Amino acid sequence: MSTIQIGYSIDQHRLGSNAVALATTPNDFFSIVTTGSRTSGILQSLLGMGELGAHLDDPADAGRQRSLWAAKLDHAVMGAQRPVLLVASGRSCFAATWWARLSPRDYIDRVAGALFVDPLEADGASAALFASPRTRLPFPSLLLSGERADGEAVRRAQDLALEWGGMVDAASRGEAPSRWQGAREFVMRMTAGVVERRAQAAYALAAVLDPPQR
Repeated sequence: MSTIQIGYSIDQHRLGSNAVALATTPNDFFSIVTTGSRTSGILQSLLGMGELGAHLDDPADAGRQRSLWAAKLDHAVMGAQRPVLLVASGRSCFAATWWARLSPRDYIDRVAGALFVDPLEADGASAALFASPRTRLPFPSLLLSGERADGEAVRRAQDLALEWGGMVDAASRGEAPSRWQGAREFVMRMTAGVVERRAQAAYALAAVLDPPQR
C-alpha cells in the first residue's frame, strides 16, 4: 500500500490539530480505499497524486458478484494500517453505502469517513440493486455532485446526503481549483480529528508511564 508513515508527538498537538492537518496530506493519516471507474482522476485533483492503497472496480450486477465485491472491500478495510478514507464514484457510491449499512460494526469502525463523488451519474437500477435500510451511515461523509447548477439535481443530491447522514457540495462542474475545495476542507477536518485523538492517546499513555509525583 503506497502510503507514507510519519511520526507524531505531543509537541505537534501543541501547535494545534488544524495546523498539523494543514501541514500534511491525507495519506499521512489515512489508508485510502477507492472504488469506481474514475477515482484516479479524483485523487489527482484532490491530493495531487493517483491511486493510493486498495482499489475496487465498480461491482457487477449479479448478486453473487455483488457479494464478492463486498468481500473484497471487507479485506481492504480490515487490512488497512490506518483509519480508512473511502472514496467512491458513480454507482460505487450506492454499493459503498449498502456495504456500510449491512457490515459488522468492527469493520465499519475502521472507516473514518467517505467521499461520494457524482452518485447521480448512476442509473436507477444501480440504486435499486444496492437498496439497504434507510439509516444514517455510521461515519461522516461528503457527497460531491458534478452536475451543473440545476435545481432538480441539487435537490436529488441533498436528498441522498440527508438519507446517508452526510453533507453535500453540489457545486457546478468546472476546472477551477475551487471545484475540490469542499472535499479538501472535509478531509482536513477528518485529519484534525485523527490528530486530536492521537494526542489524547499520547497524553493518556504518558500519564501511565510517568505519573505525576505527589
